Amino acid sequence: MHQRNIGVSCLACFVFAGVSFGQIDFEKQVWPILQKRCVECHKAPFEENGKLKQPKAGLRLDGVTHILHGGDEGKVIVPDHPSESALYQRITLPADDDDVMPPKGDPLSQEQREIIRKWIAQGVDFGTWEGAVDGTEKYAEREKAKVVYVPPHLKFYDTIAKGLKPLPEKTLDKVRQATGALVRPIGIGNPLLEVRFLAESSASGDDDLKKLTPLRQHLAKLDLARTKVTSDALAILATFPRLTRLDLRDTKVGDASLEKLAALRHLSYLNLGGTEVGDAGLRKLGKCKTL
Repeated sequence: MHQRNIGVSCLACFVFAGVSFGQIDFEKQVWPILQKRCVECHKAPFEENGKLKQPKAGLRLDGVTHILHGGDEGKVIVPDHPSESALYQRITLPADDDDVMPPKGDPLSQEQREIIRKWIAQGVDFGTWEGAVDGTEKYAEREKAKVVYVPPHLKFYDTIAKGLKPLPEKTLDKVRQATGALVRPIGIGNPLLEVRFLAESSASGDDDLKKLTPLRQHLAKLDLARTKVTSDALAILATFPRLTRLDLRDTKVGDASLEKLAALRHLSYLNLGGTEVGDAGLRKLGKCKTL
């Protein structure tokens, strides 16, 4: 995420919600957050009740090498780019999201999220902190063998994103500001995007959907659950050629124009729970071969 320059030479730092916008000290500011809220699930393998427990998602957050290496689905931090970093994406999700981190207890506070965001934006400086070093030798072995695991669902998205270049961060920020929606990449290194209208943005409607048109070629996942969108929105949705997942739960969408979604040749998930769609509308979806 790009940072604005502050045009006052004597201003060394800026204070927001109690968080200094000066240089973040990992050991004093970031590590205490990870240690208290994240490491319980993301630490070295240990034995419990006779069984070996592995770190969740293959990710350890208790040492520099482990943090930079990432987990089963790749790196979780992209230096200088918080919005592209899976770690930051997960801690900023709504509290009821299945992927939110930490998964239990209260979400991280605004201050804690901002500390991590700023640390990533400043280039991921660990200072003199090293943390746990056990188990790091396996990373070198994997690199030497050049074995790279790519989950099947990511291979699918790589295929439909072929030839597509990432949108500028400025474009994403404009859409975020215009809609209040969460806009993020679906994965590190993939230009496709996921957009979620959060619960507190439930007043969003058809006009807000029109504001997503700058993302038209890049939008792969769209969550419109509990918003005010209607069947009129379906004509707009049909113009998003790479849309694969669409959540319309608890909206005013009905049978009208539902057949327009058949134009989405990659659409494989559609949630119509709590809508006004009936049997007639479902029959219209028969032309959508990917559902």
